[in-house]
Amino acid sequence: MIEAGIFSALLFVMISANLYHRSKLAKRRAIKRQRGISQLSLILELIQKMQRHRGLCANLTQNQTEQRRLSMDIDYLWSSLISEDYAGNLIRVKRQQINWQAISAAPENSFMPHCQLIEKLLHELTVIADTCSLTAQERNHDNQNLWHNVLKRPQFAESLGRLRALGNKAASLGHCPADIRVQLLYQLQNIEKHQIEGGNTRQIITLINNEILTPEQISIEPRVYFNQLTQAIDEQLSITRDHLSQLS
Repeated sequence: MIEAGIFSALLFVMISANLYHRSKLAKRRAIKRQRGISQLSLILELIQKMQRHRGLCANLTQNQTEQRRLSMDIDYLWSSLISEDYAGNLIRVKRQQINWQAISAAPENSFMPHCQLIEKLLHELTVIADTCSLTAQERNHDNQNLWHNVLKRPQFAESLGRLRALGNKAASLGHCPADIRVQLLYQLQNIEKHQIEGGNTRQIITLINNEILTPEQISIEPRVYFNQLTQAIDEQLSITRDHLSQLS
């Protein structure tokens, strides 16, 4: 009887310890997931503002005041992102911040430096999602659809962002130079090849063909073009944020 009592007590202690360990581990995972979601949201906002900054830099004569104000907003986002609890490679992200500072100091002709930096931030989305175990879920259809929107849709929005900057530059010149035309055609092929649900790809292609590529003399106001593409980009990132909120 005594031995049975001791065995029962030991069994109770072991089960209690195991439950406590599982509970503690679950809390740690929840904290880690929430940190990842927060950092994904911050990176998305940083990408969106840097895309807008790139578009403004394509026509600095009309957008200099807004460009400077936006630069300060981006500086604040970088300082918020870079902290000791960053789930990715902190050294790598600090290096990216230095690249941003170089762009901010000399925004003229900064299209490619913007693109290269935004590509790296898009990669950080995947890094954070994996590091914080956000993608470690059952591979069902709903989960695949979720991550298609959280990780792939921002890449589609980046193609739209490049079209916004290039078209804004052409509209500000009043015509479409050969080098901008080549880049526009490439990006149009890209969004057509990688169409995404709700991407309004056909309307965007039609707009750019009719207003930027076809006319010998471009008549659309740069701000009108910029705002139309901005609306398309914002719609894509809004869908991404809606899906990201499902993880909370």
